[in-house]
Amino acid sequence: MTATAIREPVWTPSAVCVATAGLLVEAACAVTALWTWGLFHPHPDDDGGALAVFVLPVVLPVLAGAALALTVTLIMPTLSLARRAGALWGHGGAWWWVPAVAGIVSAAVVGAGGLGFGLLGDAVGSPSAYAWWWLAVAVLIVPGALLARETNRRTAQGRPRLRTRKVLLGGCGSLAALCALLLTTAVVVESVAG
Repeated sequence: MTATAIREPVWTPSAVCVATAGLLVEAACAVTALWTWGLFHPHPDDDGGALAVFVLPVVLPVLAGAALALTVTLIMPTLSLARRAGALWGHGGAWWWVPAVAGIVSAAVVGAGGLGFGLLGDAVGSPSAYAWWWLAVAVLIVPGALLARETNRRTAQGRPRLRTRKVLLGGCGSLAALCALLLTTAVVVESVAG
């Protein structure tokens, strides 16, 4: 990677928007996983989630704001560091720098959080808890950073950049199809078993 490649903009508006959309799709995946767990492991006091329809308009803007904050504080700095690391140690345009640097950033974030809680006098968790948090933060960072990297690469090559709408609709549409498949499977299994 040349010196001009280092100066290519990383913090482009399209990259920030696409990374934020990627985080929103990740949140939708987490909600789908929790919903699936609840579908197959029902709780006796569960009301069926009907209230979620009324809470959704309030939660979505808050979730979008949180995703934007995480994009600005974790994803875009990770992408900048990955570009610099690739320029220093070779293979500057390689995608694997993003997960490698995300692991380091994740370790720094989790370590700082553990140190902060320790200094406040709270109990320090077990090493396995920190390992799980490290993995969760790394998984949070990598997809958004790869999406932002791809949209910046497409723009630099003169190709159409990734669209935020396409990322959101593609990711959430796939989840909706998965939910429909799970519901159909649950209904069929229940009718056969009952």
